[in-house]
Amino acid sequence: MSHLWPALLRIHEASMKLFVASILILFSVSSSRAMDAVSIEVVDAKNSAAIVWEGRNHETIDGLAIGSDVSIQLTNCSDIVISACDLRSIELSGCKRVSIYNCFIHDSARCGIQTYQTQQLLVQGCRLERVSSGVYAIESREIQVVGNFARNMQGPFPRGQVTQLDNVTGPGNVIRGNYAINEYGKNHSEDVINIYMSSGTADSPIVVENNYVTADPVRGSEGMSKSGSGIMLGDQGGGHEICRGNVVVSAGQIGIGVAGGTSITVEKNVIYGAKSDVANNGLYAWNQSGKPCDHVSITGNRVRWMNQSGEDNSW
Repeated sequence: MSHLWPALLRIHEASMKLFVASILILFSVSSSRAMDAVSIEVVDAKNSAAIVWEGRNHETIDGLAIGSDVSIQLTNCSDIVISACDLRSIELSGCKRVSIYNCFIHDSARCGIQTYQTQQLLVQGCRLERVSSGVYAIESREIQVVGNFARNMQGPFPRGQVTQLDNVTGPGNVIRGNYAINEYGKNHSEDVINIYMSSGTADSPIVVENNYVTADPVRGSEGMSKSGSGIMLGDQGGGHEICRGNVVVSAGQIGIGVAGGTSITVEKNVIYGAKSDVANNGLYAWNQSGKPCDHVSITGNRVRWMNQSGEDNSW
């Protein structure tokens, strides 16, 4: 075990160099939900005023640079594609079948992407930086956040997540393959991924898998929130959630937590935390919801977590 963590950190540093090189280009990816072919092209974004649509269907917004703080606001729209845009924020209300691909969403006091009562949202291949939260989905269904890069969420509390599902229900909710980093002195992050009062189904649980979440590569979680974590499940209840195959490196005071809920599985995650002024615990199940909490399975995880005193507090 002692040789594993330096190797992980070296991989992290190499990954960061790759990201810094690659994010200089906004690229367009020809893909579907099961992507098997990728094409890359340079996009010359055209300046545009803010887009405010209501009741529009089968539209595409492509290759635009919009400096308004609410860059795109859609109400009761359906079958919309937003791709290769430079934006401050997107707000969706009552929408259906919205896909957001390969956009740079940054530098706003608002959430990068916020949804309310929206169904079938896909956020894929986007770069989310210096926004209140990255993706915040409220009372929505079939939310998929896949393969995005996120850096330095700004909060303040109760925001500060890269992705938060809030009263999201039903099948088809997925948070997969995202890379998130919060650097020392540049963020006000809370939980990187938070599942709040949300429930999947027995046949289609909410899936949080294969994400890489970390704080500063040198100073770890130093100076971060005393209540934040890498991944928090069952927050104030909910259920039918599965968290697997994630790598969490000093991403908050907690690595992965189950704070309530029913039918929750945490399996095959790698969790490492260095000593810091906020470091607490690596992995826990502790019902703080005041609601039923049962059928929680925690198996096959590898955890090494130091608390503020430098003592092992992995479990």
